[in-house]
Amino acid sequence: MVKIVKVDSWGRTMTEQETIEFLRKPLLMRVAMIDQDGYPMVHPMWFIYENGKFLLATNRNGTKAKLLQKNAKVYFTIDTVTKETGPWGVRGRGRGRVINDAKYAEEVTKKQLIRYIGSLEGSVAKQLLDEAKSDTVVIEITPSFLGTWRHR
Repeated sequence: MVKIVKVDSWGRTMTEQETIEFLRKPLLMRVAMIDQDGYPMVHPMWFIYENGKFLLATNRNGTKAKLLQKNAKVYFTIDTVTKETGPWGVRGRGRGRVINDAKYAEEVTKKQLIRYIGSLEGSVAKQLLDEAKSDTVVIEITPSFLGTWRHR
């Protein structure tokens, strides 16, 4: 597991088990990258957390893949608020790597569809699976730390 650190003085740091359970939830990751003009650009993305890394499927010719090929530095945030837990989340920085492997992209896309849509059926799922076979790459983010917070 990646190092877990406290990032907010008002909340408590999540345990390793709480962090893993949190990262299993179908929440959006907001990924910040630096654009060609040196400005931060933030994109909401689906993700899978496996073996201490985040996996995100994206278009091979899209902005995210192009930016990460030029500058691998990323910052990310995943957070939510519920009545039961209050605000809680995970954030951190790391390095993004673009993996151009159609079979792997299809595998990650399937995992994301099951996680976020609940099925590999339906028009959206079928379209994304078709695209994964030829137009999708995987962004692998290796975090240097996971900053966690939980109000309750």
